[in-house]
Amino acid sequence: MTTIAVPAWLPREPELTVTEASGAVLTDVRAAATAVSDVADWARANGAPADFSGSAADAADHAVTVFARDTDAVGAALERGALAIDEFLTSMRQRRSEHDDLMDRRQRLNDDREALLRRIEAATEEQVATLQADAADLRARFTAYQQDLQAWRDRVDADEQKAVRALAAVDELSEGLAAAADPSRADTEALAAQLRRLGTDTDAVNQWWNGLSDAERNALLISDPGLVGNTNGIPTGDRDEANTSAVQRDIEYLLGLQASGHELSASEQRWLENAQSIEKAVAQAGSPQYAALGVDAFVMAYQPDAFGGDGIAAVAYGDPDTADHTAVYVPGIMQDGTQIDENGAQALNLYEETVNSMLGEDPPRPGSVSTIAWIGYDSPNFNPESMWPGALGDSAGDVAHTVTEANAAAGGVALSQFVDGLNSTHTGGNQPHLTVIGHSYGSTTSSYAAAGGMDADSLVLIGSPGASEGVHHASDLNMPAGQVFVGAADNDPVSWLGGEDGLLPGTWDDSLGLGADPAQHDFGATNFAVDNGEEFHGTGLVTTGFMENHTNYFDVGNPALANMGDIVSGNSDAVVDTGGRTQEAHDYLYDWVGGEVQHHVVDPVVDAAVDTYEGVRDGAVATYEGVRDGVGDAVDGARDAWDDLWPDHWP
Repeated sequence: MTTIAVPAWLPREPELTVTEASGAVLTDVRAAATAVSDVADWARANGAPADFSGSAADAADHAVTVFARDTDAVGAALERGALAIDEFLTSMRQRRSEHDDLMDRRQRLNDDREALLRRIEAATEEQVATLQADAADLRARFTAYQQDLQAWRDRVDADEQKAVRALAAVDELSEGLAAAADPSRADTEALAAQLRRLGTDTDAVNQWWNGLSDAERNALLISDPGLVGNTNGIPTGDRDEANTSAVQRDIEYLLGLQASGHELSASEQRWLENAQSIEKAVAQAGSPQYAALGVDAFVMAYQPDAFGGDGIAAVAYGDPDTADHTAVYVPGIMQDGTQIDENGAQALNLYEETVNSMLGEDPPRPGSVSTIAWIGYDSPNFNPESMWPGALGDSAGDVAHTVTEANAAAGGVALSQFVDGLNSTHTGGNQPHLTVIGHSYGSTTSSYAAAGGMDADSLVLIGSPGASEGVHHASDLNMPAGQVFVGAADNDPVSWLGGEDGLLPGTWDDSLGLGADPAQHDFGATNFAVDNGEEFHGTGLVTTGFMENHTNYFDVGNPALANMGDIVSGNSDAVVDTGGRTQEAHDYLYDWVGGEVQHHVVDPVVDAAVDTYEGVRDGAVATYEGVRDGVGDAVDGARDAWDDLWPDHWP
């Protein structure tokens, strides 16, 4: 009997228990290390109270010095621990990739085994020698796989042991003190100064950051998370780690104050709202509404104290450092850091629509996407630190910037620098197709950035009150030919404000306003279809006019969203140009005011006049009919009396 030795079926190797979710441990450690670093810095900066002197002052200084030293030791231990965890998680990402490759290889080997068994089952005697040779080759491949699998297991074990040793090396105070005194410990003060000196040169920032050692980057993430997390040119993943640690640190600190019975001040409450809004923006990527997208969220900016408490915030859905198509969404008035989660939902809608645009092509076009909600400028808003009624003037002044371009001009510079950072940190051979979408006052901000030379591929202005001072035509926005797009709903009152002149041409208000209406046909942009919204009257200006007609461009089902998805995906040829407006933007406002006069003044007066006329007419008719009926009754009575006296016929 002839024997052909076929290797045994290969079982699947279990998945690693360390997943991307384990990164939360690193975030926790970094947040704790950052908090300890802050305490150590405070202790070093504070000695004896001002009214202490002599031996009391010496004793106090000594106590604070010892406290600062011990706190720094704890910080150094946590710093070492965070580095060890970070290196371990990086290794585990590599091991998961290797695991996937091994499991693909296993599947192919098992498939080849099944195919060989089928051949053996149907073989003739003449085929035995060939089958034995094929079986020997398969056994060799199985053996090589098992050796590689064992080597992979050994690497996983070595990674774990290395992390354990690193953590065990700093689990006592004496070891922490030694780590703090280690001359090779990163000088974070000097590193932070170097980073600040690089300023807004995002290419230089990126090159400098990538040239640091892992230990130096880790130390800066802990000592200066606000600097690292908000510097354009630092990779998105590192910005996210820094900002996420800062957000967690702030939430834990402020909730801890509340739990201790401390009543948060207005500034502290606003601080907490900024941090929690970031947390919500990240969490909603995994909510039931968006979970099917399978998209990761990255915190790209977090400065809760910026602009008097309005805050700076930015969240990316999908990694812009690797995405083929990236969009930066810039919201408008009354938007601040506490609304980043709401703006994040609009960015997620755009992400989904962009993916759908790519899948809807024939054939479907591959590619990755990132959409970013960016509140990185001082959007005109009520100042959160202005309390009623004493500081009402400050708040009103902040909102009044809506009719001026000062905030938009400053915001344009910040936006352009943010976009520069995205271009600098993108990895791979090709730069991403990068689109900037400005809504409302954010469209004016985006126009300023574009006119100043922002390095983007497409510009979208929606619900725009004006394309900024000095911009008279799409060509002034420095975009590639045909890559300026506009969406303006006819019933969006903000889009009625654009124009080179004021609302009353030739008068004092010519200095107000936000520039030319980009939705005009002769502006030269591509105007795309939008949901024009419902007509509104009276109080509907606030409810329907602003809340719906001005904010629904990102709503699912609005053709504006589908058009923006095509633009972001690079499929702008699919966008149909509606031709734009031939009626001045202000004329829409004048027509609406005239309609309001008609609706609220003329129509009621006419209706009242008609009611009066009809009342008089009805009264006159009733009187006439009463007289007529009375006369008729009298005639009938007289006729009856005559009939009684006069014979029915002649004799």
